[in-house]
Amino acid sequence: MNLIVRNIAESCSEQEVLEFLKHELGHYAKNIEITDAGKPGAYATVELDPEAPPYVGEVIARQISGKHLGGMALEASADLFSDDEPPPAR
Repeated sequence: MNLIVRNIAESCSEQEVLEFLKHELGHYAKNIEITDAGKPGAYATVELDPEAPPYVGEVIARQISGKHLGGMALEASADLFSDDEPPPAR
């Protein structure tokens, strides 16, 4: 199960995003990949622990959505895209 986090501020470095998501997601995050950090349209793909119940991704997405990072409100969604398909550019 994957979580997509969008609307990442251009002012945020890859390390800042990674640290923020690790703090917010804790043990649920198995792998975090940041794409295009520091650019418009930056997003993160989070592979969630496969041991977690199926509803966890949606619950986490709701909790992350609206949190601010670098002055921008984040948008998060669970399992909208396959592993091979990036989210649409905004």
